[in-house]
Amino acid sequence: MHPEVAQFSHLLDALACGAALVERSGRIVHVNPRAAAMLGLPNEALVGQCVQSFYPDPAAREFIAAALADLDHPREGEFYLPTPAGERVPVVISGRAWRDASGARAYYALTMTDITPLKAAEADLRNQYRIIAELSNTILGQAENLKDYTEALEHRVHERTQELHAANMDAIYMLAVASESKDQDTGQHVRRLQHYSHSLARELGFSPREAEQIGYSAILHDVGKIHVPDHILKKPGPLTPDERHVIQDHTIAGEHILSTKPFFHRARRIARSHHENFDGSGYPDRAGGNDIPIEARIVHLADVYDALTTPRVYKVAWPAYDAAAVIAESAGRMFDPEVVRAFDSLKARDLWSTSFQTP
Repeated sequence: MHPEVAQFSHLLDALACGAALVERSGRIVHVNPRAAAMLGLPNEALVGQCVQSFYPDPAAREFIAAALADLDHPREGEFYLPTPAGERVPVVISGRAWRDASGARAYYALTMTDITPLKAAEADLRNQYRIIAELSNTILGQAENLKDYTEALEHRVHERTQELHAANMDAIYMLAVASESKDQDTGQHVRRLQHYSHSLARELGFSPREAEQIGYSAILHDVGKIHVPDHILKKPGPLTPDERHVIQDHTIAGEHILSTKPFFHRARRIARSHHENFDGSGYPDRAGGNDIPIEARIVHLADVYDALTTPRVYKVAWPAYDAAAVIAESAGRMFDPEVVRAFDSLKARDLWSTSFQTP
């Protein structure tokens, strides 16, 4: 197995859902333990086999072939996994292309979440609704009962929405920690960055919901580092121009990794633009001023502050007042002056980091 594929496969193994890596031909390259358990087969019975061979249903094989033929378009929706006993495990499946650094190998990365309990709950709710509807023809008080049932159903939907949001957040943290671990970080960096970015957004006038979105989107700012080879990312000495270019490309890679779904809209903007400078001297697009997304301008300041005030193997942590002085001096050059003013205001009121406790 190619080293980059092996490294990506280790990341898939760390996910809390089923995951697999498939070649364009349909041959399975890697299956993580959760996916193998869902399929009811050992790993060795899956790797090397063609995905379509497990599906006797022609419609399912046709759907899989269409997805593999068009790797550049991500897919997401409900599907199923067949078991040796002939059962179908309902899943929410998400697939998108993954290429190694050379671009010569094209794969399809899949994640699969078992929704069997949700399907059972939906069937149960539909059955209850049918019974209530039938009784409503003969029971005078059914209207009030139906109202109560509807409220209960709305409550269930709200609970499921919250559960889905929590699952998304867990996936975000796992992916972020996986990418940060390549840079020898403990994973606390992304937690601090979430807090700092949320605080700056609130100070700048964003609503609580918008500030929360900016905070959790900041977590994925460096997800593109997954594509940076370790020998470059962890190089102890100066980088060559080519190596520096590879590292800078993590911004573009991060944007491509993240889903185009609305949930990840801010995260994509941050991943691409969090190294742009206000004066246009940053990368990858040399954007400047208000052409840089406001989310990225916020995360840029928060990221630099945390990098300065956090100890690394190659440096000691800067005092907070020294880091604040550098940020003040860089207003209008590296940082948006408005974001710097928000930072100064939070620092002056002792609201920048005193309330933050790392988990």
